[in-house]
Amino acid sequence: MSTIERIPDVEVARRLRSRREVDGLDYYRVLRRLATQMTQVDLARSLGLTQPSISSALKSAARVAEPREGFSGASPYEIAQRYSAGEMTRDQTIDELSRWEYVPAPRTDGYDWLTDDPDGTWDEVRRALSDGLLDAEMYTAVQDRVDELRSAI
Repeated sequence: MSTIERIPDVEVARRLRSRREVDGLDYYRVLRRLATQMTQVDLARSLGLTQPSISSALKSAARVAEPREGFSGASPYEIAQRYSAGEMTRDQTIDELSRWEYVPAPRTDGYDWLTDDPDGTWDEVRRALSDGLLDAEMYTAVQDRVDELRSAI
C-alpha cells in the first residue's frame, strides 16, 4: 500500500466518489420508474426542475441497466462501487462477485489487438481492484471462490 493510499482523506474521497456514482445510478432508475407513473411536466414540477431537464435525464436513464435479480448491481463494477460506497458488507460483496456469471472476454483475430469489452467480464473486477474499490485480499477471495465454483460444475 502506498503512502498516498494510507492518507485517511484519500479513503474518504474514494468512498464519496463511489457514493456519488451509485446515487446517480439510483436516481436514474427511480426517475425512470416515476416517468411511468407521471407526466414529465408533473415530474419536473415535483422535483423542482424543468420539463426539458427531465426529458434529458430520462434519455440518460434509458442507458442505465437495472440490477440483476439477486444482485446489488447491474455489473461487477457497480457491485464493487456499492461496496466502496459503504452499501454492502465485505462478505456480501465477495458472495455476489463470486456468483456473477462472467461474460468471456473477447479475443482478437490475431491482427487487430483492439476489442470492445462487453459488460460483465472479469476485467470489471480487475478494474475495481486497480481503482481501489476492492483490496487485493478481496480480489483473491473472489477469484478463489469463482475457481472453486467452476471446478464443482
